[in-house]
Amino acid sequence: MNRLASELRGIHVLVIEDDQLSRHFLRSALEFSGAVVTAARADDATRIALTADVIVCDLASAEMAGSEFLAQLRHLHVRLGRTVPTIALIPPDTKSVRVLAAGFQVCLMKPVDGDDLRAAVREGFRR
Repeated sequence: MNRLASELRGIHVLVIEDDQLSRHFLRSALEFSGAVVTAARADDATRIALTADVIVCDLASAEMAGSEFLAQLRHLHVRLGRTVPTIALIPPDTKSVRVLAAGFQVCLMKPVDGDDLRAAVREGFRR
């Protein structure tokens, strides 16, 4: 197995994206590198979040789920005694300061490059 196909092996990534095609792309890009991926719409994500090592979340999906969505995901992880890195996927016109203020550690501009996504997940997991 080559290095790229195993660089994320064993990392569980929760992908939150309401658009089905985007969800499929994100899942494929991460699974290509060995990640275990659970892809969900925002309304299904809270119950799945407890097992994730890294959360990748479309900002629009998070905003549609409500202002407390990200805080709820974090609260669940803190109750387990750990924090979970969160990566926001943002449209080109969004200010990264707003995203970071919302509690995301990293933001990636849409459309997302698969290599950039994998690198952000790898770095988030290492923290």
